[in-house]
Amino acid sequence: MFKTLLVFLLFLSYFLIKGQERSKSFLFNQISKDVFEEGFIDNYNAIPIQLIDSTRIEKALQIIDKTYSQHERNFAESELCKSARCLVSFQGYYKTLSVLTFFIRDYQYNNVIFIKEDEDFPVKRLDRFNGSFGVMSKRGLWVGLDRFDCDNYLQIEICEITKNGTSSIIRFDFNTIDINESIKEPIFWVNKNTIYIAVIEFSNIENRGQPKYYEIKFDY
Repeated sequence: MFKTLLVFLLFLSYFLIKGQERSKSFLFNQISKDVFEEGFIDNYNAIPIQLIDSTRIEKALQIIDKTYSQHERNFAESELCKSARCLVSFQGYYKTLSVLTFFIRDYQYNNVIFIKEDEDFPVKRLDRFNGSFGVMSKRGLWVGLDRFDCDNYLQIEICEITKNGTSSIIRFDFNTIDINESIKEPIFWVNKNTIYIAVIEFSNIENRGQPKYYEIKFDY
């Protein structure tokens, strides 16, 4: 038990991780490429439907239109758009979760917006979450990344979508790794509380990054 705790603390110290929710525990373990690839075969990802009734998409877009921030409006103007809607794209519909998902572009990355088709779902204020390389789990948890236009910085955020709204449950920062874009599916769900991720790890000793694979396991 002490050894596991020590390894965990050293791992946190090494990556300089800052967890958003101190009360929620999470573990990071390095895994092999073989374990990573085997985990993807029977993954826990929810599969989005790309083709749905256009009227449902339009209805959702009209809801989103009422929630643009001033930052998003300014960015749209800089892109010579008449409306911030030009920043929004339909990502998919998760049928078993009744969730419509949209990406909204920012300067160097994507945010994501969720609308759950439930009469109790609040739509007056739709929060934005990390969207880049995002993947939904069958449980209704989303994991997405934000790179902040930097080769050795990565913010991973896990959020939850329920009929009562959306919320960020865990967010943590790495300042020695980046996502490995050479992998077709560099991040995916293994089960309801475990994620596998392929990264490029940097150090002060080596000038170039090294490919590594990690398991992220959390209690929620």
